[in-house]
Amino acid sequence: MKLITQFARSATQSPRARCRVEGRLSNRIDEYLADSSPHDGRGCKVERTLRQLNHATAWQCWPDLDPNVRQEARALVKTACHGHVPFEALMERASALRGRVNRAGRARNARQRINDCEPLREELPQGFSVERLHTVALLAHTGRDLGNCAKNNAYGMHDRLRERESDFYLVRRGDDPVAMFEVVLETDKITEFRGKENDGVELPRRVLIALLRRLELNGDDVEACLQQGAASIFATGSGDMRDPDWQRGNLKVWRGSRRLVIREGGERHEWSSFEWSRANWVASGASSQSQLDALMTLHPAIAVLAQRAVRRRVVRRRTAG
Repeated sequence: MKLITQFARSATQSPRARCRVEGRLSNRIDEYLADSSPHDGRGCKVERTLRQLNHATAWQCWPDLDPNVRQEARALVKTACHGHVPFEALMERASALRGRVNRAGRARNARQRINDCEPLREELPQGFSVERLHTVALLAHTGRDLGNCAKNNAYGMHDRLRERESDFYLVRRGDDPVAMFEVVLETDKITEFRGKENDGVELPRRVLIALLRRLELNGDDVEACLQQGAASIFATGSGDMRDPDWQRGNLKVWRGSRRLVIREGGERHEWSSFEWSRANWVASGASSQSQLDALMTLHPAIAVLAQRAVRRRVVRRRTAG
């Protein structure tokens, strides 16, 4: 059989040794096939094992493999050459070695950097940092550390990273993992900001705003700290959290282009965001249209800010035209 000859040539050097190896291996195969029937598939199993034995002659010297796997390949080749064990034993060992090589290959591929996904790490206030997970291995390791579904590919997260549909980021405080989140590359939107065990996470406001600025994300779909819609005005620099456009007691208002952001409350702040759409203010997060109307009625200064927020965009359009 051609595969037997190929193995003998790869496993030995002298013509005399090759003949011995061919003879011994052929005998073991003949013994295995002696009681076979046309329909038990033994012939296919023999061919598969011989192909695995031929691969093992290359694996024993393959530098990318773990030394223990290379040693196992060398031992298998040596055993097959001596012909002292039944062919069934060679089949079992060759199949197990193929499995180990496959797992090693998957692990090696997982450690390789994804194309167009450069490593990135940004330092944030209060000892926090954010880093891009640029390999599947890092994504899976982060999932295990945080106890979330990124630890495996059950929800397709590894595939989305490989296919460049999403980027994934890890937030740390010191060396401790705090949270991870996904950014859909087509829209640059953050999805599913996860803490440990998939719990919600509240980052300090300064940390969240710095994170959004460094990664050039608006974060308006994220409730990791501020209410939905209340982050982009600070992340883009349109507003300064320490310097509201209007304040009275625990009520603060910031004005952006076609946007109002309002913070209410004492120890536990509630954030609200309103965006001008055609002829109406549209609420996001915890707000409602009636609440903004009530605030503008109660505080005319807020109504003035709302008018300026709309007018500023109109003036810019006219100037650009």
